[in-house]
Amino acid sequence: MAATLDFKWAMKGANSVHPQPSRFSPSHAAGRLPTSPSKKSRGTSAPPSKPTAMAQLQKLIRRLRKIKIRDPERMAWIRMKSRRLCNSWRFTVLTTALTIYALFGDDFRLCVTHKQTDELFNALTMIACLVFGLEIVAQSLGQEEYFLGFFFMLDFGSTVTLVLDLTWVSRELFCAGGEGEEALRTSRAGRAGARASRTVRIIRLMRLVKLYKAYWVAMEKKKEEEARKQKLLELKPGETIQEPAESKSEFQVRQDGDDSDDFEGEDTQREEEEPKQETRVGKKLSDMTTRRVIVLVLVMLVVLPQFEPSGNMFISTADFQDSAKFAADLIYERWRSWCGGHNTTAQPWCFAALQTPTDNQQEHYRNRYELEAALLNFLHVHISGSFYYRLYWVGATSRRWVDAAYLGQLSPLNQERFLGQDLWVNPDSLSVVWDGVYARNDFMQGNAVQSLPSVTKDRLINVWQEQCRSAVGIVVQPELRATTATGCSVDVELRCSEVQYVTPLSFTSKESESFSFLFAFDQRGYTQTEAGLSILQTLFICFAVGVGAMTFSTDANELLLNPIERMIEKMETIKDNPLEAMRLGDMEFRREEVDEAHFRQKLEKMSRPWQLLYQYRRAKKHKEPMETVMLEKTIIKLGGLLALGFGEAGAEVIGQNMKVSATAGVNAMVPGSKVEAIIGFCNIRNFMAATEVLKEKVMLFVNQVGEIVHGCVDDFHGAPNRNIGDAFLVIWRLTGLPEKQTKLADMSLMSFVKIIAEINKSRVIAAYRQHPGFQMRIQDYRVTLGFGLHCGWAIEGAIGSEYKIDASYLSPNVNVASKLEAATSQFKVWMLLSHSMVNMCSNEVALTCRLIDQVTVSGSRIPMRVYTVDLDVSRIHVVEQGPDRIIRNRFKIRQLREVRKSEKMAEEYRVWDAMTSNSDIRQMRQLFSEEFFQRFAMAYRNYEAGEWLAARDMLFTCHYQPQHDIGRRLVTSEADWPVDGPTVTLLRFMRHWDYEAPKDWLGYRQLPE
Repeated sequence: MAATLDFKWAMKGANSVHPQPSRFSPSHAAGRLPTSPSKKSRGTSAPPSKPTAMAQLQKLIRRLRKIKIRDPERMAWIRMKSRRLCNSWRFTVLTTALTIYALFGDDFRLCVTHKQTDELFNALTMIACLVFGLEIVAQSLGQEEYFLGFFFMLDFGSTVTLVLDLTWVSRELFCAGGEGEEALRTSRAGRAGARASRTVRIIRLMRLVKLYKAYWVAMEKKKEEEARKQKLLELKPGETIQEPAESKSEFQVRQDGDDSDDFEGEDTQREEEEPKQETRVGKKLSDMTTRRVIVLVLVMLVVLPQFEPSGNMFISTADFQDSAKFAADLIYERWRSWCGGHNTTAQPWCFAALQTPTDNQQEHYRNRYELEAALLNFLHVHISGSFYYRLYWVGATSRRWVDAAYLGQLSPLNQERFLGQDLWVNPDSLSVVWDGVYARNDFMQGNAVQSLPSVTKDRLINVWQEQCRSAVGIVVQPELRATTATGCSVDVELRCSEVQYVTPLSFTSKESESFSFLFAFDQRGYTQTEAGLSILQTLFICFAVGVGAMTFSTDANELLLNPIERMIEKMETIKDNPLEAMRLGDMEFRREEVDEAHFRQKLEKMSRPWQLLYQYRRAKKHKEPMETVMLEKTIIKLGGLLALGFGEAGAEVIGQNMKVSATAGVNAMVPGSKVEAIIGFCNIRNFMAATEVLKEKVMLFVNQVGEIVHGCVDDFHGAPNRNIGDAFLVIWRLTGLPEKQTKLADMSLMSFVKIIAEINKSRVIAAYRQHPGFQMRIQDYRVTLGFGLHCGWAIEGAIGSEYKIDASYLSPNVNVASKLEAATSQFKVWMLLSHSMVNMCSNEVALTCRLIDQVTVSGSRIPMRVYTVDLDVSRIHVVEQGPDRIIRNRFKIRQLREVRKSEKMAEEYRVWDAMTSNSDIRQMRQLFSEEFFQRFAMAYRNYEAGEWLAARDMLFTCHYQPQHDIGRRLVTSEADWPVDGPTVTLLRFMRHWDYEAPKDWLGYRQLPE
């Protein structure tokens, strides 16, 4: 509209030449019509006026105000343009090239070019700053979670550090202030920091991956276009190609049909045609890994040089390190001026005699004085101070003219024969003279120059005797460690890494053979600092690597490894025991509850703003769950279904099939495996009567007993294996160290004792005592069980066919356990144990077992000693009242059981202590006196040795409690025998042989069926 008005106005004034109003004028930009030119101005032609800087700025501000930032459509358009700019391959190539320049441009400038080209590099650096700034703005607008994020801070810091590459900036920062070494060290530190900051921009070389991705997408589109053309060629008359849904906008697709299912199907087709997107897990893990790598590299680049004395910003190791070399040359030059060492062919006069020549004698005195003055000045400055390199040893050598003894007399200071009467100082006033000349407190570097120690002064003026490295000299430090006068203190006191030798350098090889000085510097301060920094460096590297590894592993564990490990753990649980899969859902629910509790605890300790941020992050995490979480929950559901479908009978089949990873087939007929185990057999006595009395309720009766049996066995780390009507087979697999196996043996015995106690305490089981059917058939009926316990090998596997299988154990040892259980009725005891089982128990638990017989069972010729645990259940009372708090949560019940089980496997848990502290066990053992066990043990030894008459007489006295008429009462019938079951069994067996052992008696008998 403004352009049309300007054109009309120009046509009206066509008779005169007038300049068209500037299109950049404020009035034109505001949309106002230009005023009519005055008559005066129509007669002249004025040049067009240029807009001022203020006018241009005002115009820019007005244009920015017209941009409605809060308009969603406008912002969506800006974000779209920003994303397009960032994803543009041209812009990517530009930023990649500028990144390479930012990394190497400044170093290339210093390495190759002249100072006159600095302005060109400054221009390139400014362009790089502008482009990188534009990139930061575009990514902040176009990419979510970029602004004020990690990569935003990284890009912003890297861009800011480019300012240090501008020559006028670096000159003001690093070259303007400071003097001497301090300015140099500050400059190096600053440039090292800037270079380290810019190095992080190498991460932008990953933009090359975007170029490849763009190329790959283009190639995919090209293939799709070629496939579409091929379909066009193959079309029949009247047919058309259906356009893909992605050619329409989302709004158009939604308007074409209201059926959401159709729209979802089109979305699925679109996803299949588009390239696969990166998973949330992979994207999150790669992003966090990149962050950790960048931070670790930056820290290493900045911190590691600080652990080297030469590169540390705060420690100067160059103090006097180079001055010693110049001083050595200066002292050697003074020696040549004194002794005439310039002529390498003739022997110097000082090597001919220990006297100053008469010709030019005063000059020789003066030259000797200057030599000693230079040496003393060097000694005073370098013998002590705050610097690292301290002069330790001074010596002289001559491999051509004289020996060490001659040099030892030639080298001492303040000799009157070399200085003359005028320059020689009386030894009594020597310390005052030297301190007044050489000791001063106006030294530029370090502390004030101290006077030499008195012992050092004495060594300097006396004969030099120590011989080190073909030189003769003295120790100038107070300490002296050489064991002999000619020994080398340097070798005794200093390590090879703690000493640095300095010799003059400004002479020829022949001059070095004639005479040379040797200075040994003690650099223990440097090596100690270096070693200390090395220790700190090692600790820092260990810390950095540890922290880096922890952060890397934390990210990987949280996003990938922990979910995978949980999945593997659940698969292992299903493989080992499919029934455990029933608990996986409850355990997962419990884990979520624990996480929720921790989240609430953290939330309570935070302030309100941090609470909002923390809740937002958690809500976002739950809104977009990772693929691993969904897969984990799927495995839990599949495990539960597997446990419900197969049950306990298919546990080993499932485990064996899950171990085979090379095939996906299922093989129900898998071979068995040999295991070492403790085998327990439990049987409900009088079960035929229970079946007749209870009829259909006998299943409930068996399950009630089985609940107690299985519960006690599980509490003591056993595994119920098979239920055979009135019998239960339980297993303790023996694995681990012998100590663990001993504890398992103790716990297996303890579990059977607990079963006996719980059976007699249970209100539910005690109700059967009052059942009329049982009272009619069995007097004083009480639910009793028999237990057999044995250990040995067994074959574990599946028994059956492809139609039905059962998991069980086959072994003669299983039969032995069942025979022992059957023999409990003969011996009238609750349980029987084999000697191999008792031997496996601990000493304390084994002592609770009583040896009652030695037998052989059918199918085995090896004799076996049989033990029992004496228990009197008549002292156990039924618990009339249940627990105060009933836990109905199955998960909590299992958790409490697992806690009890874990406590039992702890090292401090001892089964013997638990047996002696258990009130039920103490009551059941209270009836049996120590005298009873001793009498029975003596009787059994006579029985086993074949002395059956003595065994009979002793067995007649085996009463549970001491009797006052023992030995005086005549035993005439079986009614007079003790009530102990094993005692009665042995007496009946010996009575069958008329109390006389057979001639082939070997101490054992065949156990009757």
